[in-house]
Amino acid sequence: MSSLESIHQAYEDVTKKTLMLWEKSAGRGVVRNEPFYHPTKLAISSGNRPALSPELLSLLSAMKESTQGDPLADPNPAAGVHFSFFPVTNALYDRVDQAHDRDEVAAIFTRYCAGHVMHISQLRLVALPNQILLAGLPDAQSLKVRQQFAGALLASNWAGKVWARYPQSDIPQLFWHSTLLRYNASVISPELHALFLRFQNQDFGEVSLPVRLVMCNYNWQQVEFLA
Repeated sequence: MSSLESIHQAYEDVTKKTLMLWEKSAGRGVVRNEPFYHPTKLAISSGNRPALSPELLSLLSAMKESTQGDPLADPNPAAGVHFSFFPVTNALYDRVDQAHDRDEVAAIFTRYCAGHVMHISQLRLVALPNQILLAGLPDAQSLKVRQQFAGALLASNWAGKVWARYPQSDIPQLFWHSTLLRYNASVISPELHALFLRFQNQDFGEVSLPVRLVMCNYNWQQVEFLA
């Protein structure tokens, strides 16, 4: 289980590395040939959507202005801003009923996560080469519950789909975040670089969210609750 210090250090390290890359890169880099995720296919995930604070709404407004007319920018709509708890599968489904044995996932979720409220504090921006995240530090119980949920899934018939979701990363994932923007190139635009620097040191507070099991598309514009 990751410590809060290691999570915080990971945010610091990846942002520092990204800012150095942005400084070296001219323009927007190489355009991606494929989108990050299929726009409409559904994945099984868990998490929830927070009420948006005035500070976050101000950031989203500035982000919308900075991406106006930029076809490579994919800012998450305000109505889709969400914090994932543990994404379970890739985007595999066109409809909910295509997720066979989803009742097993729901039963595991209910066993380990029913009634759990995740708390994420010290929210701040984190930079990836072509993404801007809002990330923070979880409470100790959320770390424990997520680890138990992931472990139970890996011991179930859904293990293959979970491993496919995380082929080269930790299970569960290290970051606790909401992806606010994806950019369909190797690095973000100079305008978004400037936006990140403008808001980099702002404290966006904290969120407390009841964890729900869902089927959703990548930006939570399509959401079906399973538990």
